[in-house]
Amino acid sequence: MRLRIDRICKAVLLSVAFVTLAGCGQSRQEAQDKAAAGVLFKIDGHGVQAADVRASIEMLPEAPKTALLKDAETLRRFVEEYANKELLYLEALKQGLDKDPEVRRRVAAAEKTILTQYLLDKQLADKVKVTDAEIKKYIEENKDQFTAEEQLKIAHIQFASLKDAQAARARLARGEDFAALAQELSQDPMSRGSGGLLGTVERSKAPPQFAAALAKMKKGEVSDPIRTEHGYHLVKLLDVVPGGMVAIDPIREPLRQFLAQEKQHQALEELVGSLRKRYKLESNPAEIERFVTTTLTEKK
Repeated sequence: MRLRIDRICKAVLLSVAFVTLAGCGQSRQEAQDKAAAGVLFKIDGHGVQAADVRASIEMLPEAPKTALLKDAETLRRFVEEYANKELLYLEALKQGLDKDPEVRRRVAAAEKTILTQYLLDKQLADKVKVTDAEIKKYIEENKDQFTAEEQLKIAHIQFASLKDAQAARARLARGEDFAALAQELSQDPMSRGSGGLLGTVERSKAPPQFAAALAKMKKGEVSDPIRTEHGYHLVKLLDVVPGGMVAIDPIREPLRQFLAQEKQHQALEELVGSLRKRYKLESNPAEIERFVTTTLTEKK
């Protein structure tokens, strides 16, 4: 959400004053006052203060604002561009464009948007804050969403016939290496080069044709030949990673944002609901339908 106007002013005073304080012995308040009133440039006598530019920066989205405040040259270019915009603005006023009906309509629409957002900032700000306790409670009430399933690391060797699979099974029983046999014998070109490795999957998402055998196997065991539409397979359970709660710290802030959006949605519905009771809102279904139909037709 956009910062409130009073917060923007405070940010201007604090940030600009810091630079001023570094080179003189005046009080913090005096430095803040001087920095806020500092004129960066004048156009025909019209002064543009540091506070004006700082307020413009504060209204930028967070990512570009952060990037801008990290690089002196980029910030200088921003100030120059601000001067250019001031020139264009003054020329627009000189030409009387501020009185143009289309401009007034757009200004009115922008004013509605700004006022609406400002109202929401004031009305909903305290209602959308999410505490760590609320995050913890949400996780406890939705444990299934934050529980990782048991993971299985599996490999296989694919054969054209049962006889070939049984012969390979016998070689494994004599101590030969599974990965080496896969590279030598497997009919699966996708996994043969990696020693038959199929990867790590959640138990519930293991290949269905192997699921029954895997359910009975322990780490390091090799199955009996399993028949599928692709032939016969020997499956090895290479590793088992136990399931459990996922690490919370990496998802704490995304979860906080999610819960804040949920709160915002609920608070907005409650606010609009209360306003509908206070104001007399009358819809004209026929005109709404005609507007929809006409607008869609115009777009085609």
